[in-house]
Amino acid sequence: MAFEKRLGVFVKVPEPGTVKTRLVPPLTAEEACRLYTAFLDDLFARVERLRRVRGTVFYSGESPDKLTNIIPDSYNVCAQRGGSLGERLQAAFQTLLEGDNRLALIIGSDSPDIPIQYVKRAFLKLKHKDVVLGPACDGGYYMVGLKSPAPELFDDIDWGGQTVFEQTLERIYQSGLTLSIMPLWYDVDTSASLSLLATMIRARRIERSARLPATEAVLAEISASGS
Repeated sequence: MAFEKRLGVFVKVPEPGTVKTRLVPPLTAEEACRLYTAFLDDLFARVERLRRVRGTVFYSGESPDKLTNIIPDSYNVCAQRGGSLGERLQAAFQTLLEGDNRLALIIGSDSPDIPIQYVKRAFLKLKHKDVVLGPACDGGYYMVGLKSPAPELFDDIDWGGQTVFEQTLERIYQSGLTLSIMPLWYDVDTSASLSLLATMIRARRIERSARLPATEAVLAEISASGS
């Protein structure tokens, strides 16, 4: 059976004071906004290279105008619908799974260096499993994939807490769904995770592997300013 692969990316419209707020301080609100914009630049430059994948950006914020020069032209753009993160994920999956033989994967924009190989592997696993889940170091998840709607996975979850992944696993078990787990990864939303990202950037520079040019440039500017 041939499947159509659909990728959803959750983003915020970059505005000072609304993005990467947990990094303020040590960063200023303006620096945090510039850094998040760089995250988006690097993430979309990488996911755009995925072949035979239809992309949709689900944004939160007043207007997506500030995303125009960041989002690939081939991507659809939709406002996030719903109050809680669970409601917004449910609504996004309804959009992505419209039609027959769809594989839908949603990632966030807090992991600019998420390995693109993980995205490719997740789509492969979805051909044989009901759910794909990528655990994050903070107790949440950085990736979730479905081949059919499963709203029960997103109801009454303690979003933002350290048990999101654990609670979601229990819902999957209770629902009798099959599952594939991706490797552990990290979101960048605290000083500790930002330090980890900076170390990973240095490691890739030494290794001469996949780089994050926009993020590297902003981090260099911030470092030079003394933040």
